[in-house]
Amino acid sequence: MPFKPCAVSDTDCLRPTRILKSDVFRFAALFAFLFLAFTGILLGTVLWIVQETQRAALMSANDADIATVANGFLDEGIPEAVEVVKQRLGSPALSRPLRPDFYMAIENEQGQQLAGNLPQLPRTIGIFTTRFGQSVILGRGVEVTKGVYLFVGRDTAQLTATRARILRAFFWVVLGAIVIAVVGGLFLGVRFMRRIDAIAATCKGIIAGRWDERIPLLGREDEWDRLAGAINEMLNRISALLENLRQVSSDVAHDLRTPLTRMRNRLEEARAKSTSISEYSAAVDTAIDDTDQLLAMFSALLRISQVEAGARLSSFSLVSLTDVLENIYQMYQPVAEDYQHSLISNCQKDISIRGDAELLTQMFSNLVENAIRHTPEHTRIQIVLKSDGKLVTASIIDDGPGIGSSEHEKVLRRFYRVSSSRSAAGHGLGLALVAAIAQLHHAKLTLSNANPGLRVDTTLRSDWQR
Repeated sequence: MPFKPCAVSDTDCLRPTRILKSDVFRFAALFAFLFLAFTGILLGTVLWIVQETQRAALMSANDADIATVANGFLDEGIPEAVEVVKQRLGSPALSRPLRPDFYMAIENEQGQQLAGNLPQLPRTIGIFTTRFGQSVILGRGVEVTKGVYLFVGRDTAQLTATRARILRAFFWVVLGAIVIAVVGGLFLGVRFMRRIDAIAATCKGIIAGRWDERIPLLGREDEWDRLAGAINEMLNRISALLENLRQVSSDVAHDLRTPLTRMRNRLEEARAKSTSISEYSAAVDTAIDDTDQLLAMFSALLRISQVEAGARLSSFSLVSLTDVLENIYQMYQPVAEDYQHSLISNCQKDISIRGDAELLTQMFSNLVENAIRHTPEHTRIQIVLKSDGKLVTASIIDDGPGIGSSEHEKVLRRFYRVSSSRSAAGHGLGLALVAAIAQLHHAKLTLSNANPGLRVDTTLRSDWQR
């Protein structure tokens, strides 16, 4: 089924409540919140470092000016200190421009300002902040000598401007992060909803009985494709099991009808025509034989069902496949001679796999027995076992008439029998059991023409672990 994501105008797919409630949108919002939180911490750290750096630079300049004034005082006393203040501030008389962001004031012990561009200040010693007009001034107050007070400060407008630029940049970062989070959350939410809707639509189709529907793959090999692939494999398996169940139900009904009808006819004939105890006994014996055939059929079906359900997985252990096939060879060699066949064993030594020894014996016994029973006299039958690295291949090969290529897959189904074998005893469940055991062991079962004859290869992995 082609993938048809819902269109942008599809109100059900793009309904805001669905998207806002989706895990993808919630995760996007969570990551956006965490991003903003860490960005806020980073901003606070950067702002503090920048402000402290600028404040330190400003105070370093103030302290340099204080040292210059103090040196002037040490050289020539108060007049020189006052002169230095005037020079640092600049004046038209000295052909130097006034510096509006630079403030100094020097006062005598009576509080009279000897020079400066500030009004009278409180005699605060140390670093402090004061206001002058619209300016906020950061500076230091010191005593040049007893009674002589000096203040040097600079406007903090640059600090304020830097802080404003940082905060403005943070605002745009936050705004961009919010927009990206919302847009990204909506985009991812829509994609998430589309994939979920595709899976839900397929599941609803399966519920409605459309077993051929599968979840579309986009070919990206992402987690969605892996999930869809796993679900599709599960659906294929379920579909195969249901088809097998329908086939079994049909085949059981069909195959049971004949022996039951035959048994009923014989019993009716015995009731109508039998006149002695021996005739009644013969009729009862025949009915018992028919019943035994039915019980054998149900036992085989039950065994196949148990194998397919994996009921024997717990008994898996390391099994010598060489010993299994050698034992089968020894067991069936006299039987092959009775049928005037030639049974040959060519098994590589010391080959082991993980599996169920009893089931493996049953599987290869069925294959050898089929080759013996369904081929003419003087047929050559081979049991071959070889290993190629991690792959182990066990083959049963005969040079009989074989079967048509179109029937290679069919003979593995329950109750299926080729036309040449319909007159022989059996109920068509032997190869079905072989296929079930092979599947339980994750083995590949392949039927091919041996030219002449039939070749059955069972390929297993020696390193397979259940």
